[in-house]
Amino acid sequence: MSSSASDLPRYPAGPPNAAARQRVRAIDTLLADRGQLFQALFMSAPIAKALVDLDGYVLVANPVMCALVGRTADDLAGRHVDLLAHPDDPPVGDLVPATVPGEPPLDPNLLLDGERRLRRSDGTELWVVQAHEVVRHNDGTPQFVVLSLVDVTDRRRAEDDLVRRAFTDPLTGLPNRRALTDRLRHAVALSRRRGLQVGLVHLNIDRFRAVNDTLGHEAGDQLLSQVADRLRWSTRVEDTAVRLGADEFLVVAEDVEDLDGLRALAERLLGVLDEPFLVNDREINLSASVGLTLGSDMTPDDLLRQAQSALTKAKTDGSRARVEVHEGALSDSEVDALQLETDLRHALDNDELRLFYQPIVHLADETLLGYEALIRWQHPTRGLLPPGAFLEAAENNRLTSKLGAWVLRRACLDAVTWPDELRVHVNISARHLAEEGFSELVAAALEESGLSPSRLELEITESTALFAAEATLHSVAVVTDAGVTLALDDFGTGYSAITALHRLPIHTVKIDRSFVADVVTEPATAALVQGLLQLGRGMGLQVIAEGIEDLDQADWLLRHGCAMAQGYAFGRPAPLPSPAEVLMGEVTDTPAEEVAGELLRPELETPVVPSPRPGDPTPPRRVVLATDDTGRFGLVDYLDDDEDDS
Repeated sequence: MSSSASDLPRYPAGPPNAAARQRVRAIDTLLADRGQLFQALFMSAPIAKALVDLDGYVLVANPVMCALVGRTADDLAGRHVDLLAHPDDPPVGDLVPATVPGEPPLDPNLLLDGERRLRRSDGTELWVVQAHEVVRHNDGTPQFVVLSLVDVTDRRRAEDDLVRRAFTDPLTGLPNRRALTDRLRHAVALSRRRGLQVGLVHLNIDRFRAVNDTLGHEAGDQLLSQVADRLRWSTRVEDTAVRLGADEFLVVAEDVEDLDGLRALAERLLGVLDEPFLVNDREINLSASVGLTLGSDMTPDDLLRQAQSALTKAKTDGSRARVEVHEGALSDSEVDALQLETDLRHALDNDELRLFYQPIVHLADETLLGYEALIRWQHPTRGLLPPGAFLEAAENNRLTSKLGAWVLRRACLDAVTWPDELRVHVNISARHLAEEGFSELVAAALEESGLSPSRLELEITESTALFAAEATLHSVAVVTDAGVTLALDDFGTGYSAITALHRLPIHTVKIDRSFVADVVTEPATAALVQGLLQLGRGMGLQVIAEGIEDLDQADWLLRHGCAMAQGYAFGRPAPLPSPAEVLMGEVTDTPAEEVAGELLRPELETPVVPSPRPGDPTPPRRVVLATDDTGRFGLVDYLDDDEDDS
């Protein structure tokens, strides 16, 4: 035999004891019995292997084993295999199976067959599949154990990564809704044992959609990541911040004694959100509405429903940074809102949406110039609903773009039947304008209807113009190059008007009704409106004053250079007649010209506004084209509540 035990790694120098001498003699005997073939197979095996005595001490380790655990053969020889065990794992004695009767006991570390975690010499984690095989004497008694390790670290890390991704929000790194279920179940069980309660803080970022729509989705993602970081830093070690989706977050607070403690946590979280956020070199101030709930003797789902109910109540009146505590079951109004959202999903399919039109006139002679299209919902049980009654439900169901597409198409189809002098104004939300394919949608509506692009004007808000993202700017450039014009609605109501006018190719500005209402009685408001009129004229823009309700307002605006007007003084929003309905006038006693009004004679003042007689306190009667309660079409009084159609 060409090699002996003297060629293999020995124990460190020192006085050998009887056990060590016995192990060396055993190695010599083993190699003599197995010969050179055994040595070649063992030392060149592609799998990490070690010869270990029955007590768990390493005798010989092959090169693959040494490389795997990061130790030399001399370092492993004579060391117990528990040297490789991970310190964070449970004691080996709690994991091993029972010893087979009649077999001599082996060290527990040798019996842990299967996947286990080890530790390398540098402290890094190692996952292996372990197997052992007992080498016996000729008489069948155990002599040694061949320990085999297969490295599965990469596979285990991949599996862990899949699990982590499944339970982690990829944008913020916070636990997601799937992880919340287990976390909340654990918190509820723990609170019962400790006699305390679990608190939920449900946060919804106020007006985040407006920020996301105007600054772009990338900026919105950066903002959400910063919000998540602040929530993570501001919670206790035992609390868990979770992102539920979109702009909603939840904090699970364990061991809460009472409601005051939960309120204190909510106020602290709101405080850290008060500091400005920096996104793309732009400072943004945020707030959040909060719903709170507290409990222990209930299911996780019940707790979540209560937190959601409290948050819904906090956001009901549109206020910001409001904190509400759950006090009972869903209110009738909340149940009603949920039902309305469900009904709205079917409104488009069931042809329940309607367009009403409000006239826009030349202020000097009240010549009709066009109409603004305003959406209504003919609900099957609630009757005719104004936009304020269901637009929030549309936002909650992400139906805003679908409604906007319907309005755009319907308005173009209606407007093409009008005289060529009349234009149609369509309101466009910031979300819809920034969506991919918006310019194609406008082109398709114009092509289908045959309406000239110059007769379509899209109305956007100042915030959309001021914070327009690249997608918005591109869509606007495409549609305006085609001949469609752009109007700036709510002009001067909270943003930098001049900046907004320079951001996009604005054709028309509409002075908000809130200014027009006080233009006669409030000198400060009058000065502001006069400045807006001068600004618009100076930049070569068309100016429309909204919300004119009496002749005094109309006279003041006319004297100060306002050319166009819109408001109840000239006509309330009403359905316009179709060509078929106009023909119905031929079988009535009223001449067709009077029934059809401006649709046949656009040069007439429409609707007729008689000049008030001196001393006559009665305002002029408003007459519009509509159907009465019996379904007959003609000139009727159209009584509508003073709703805000902006």
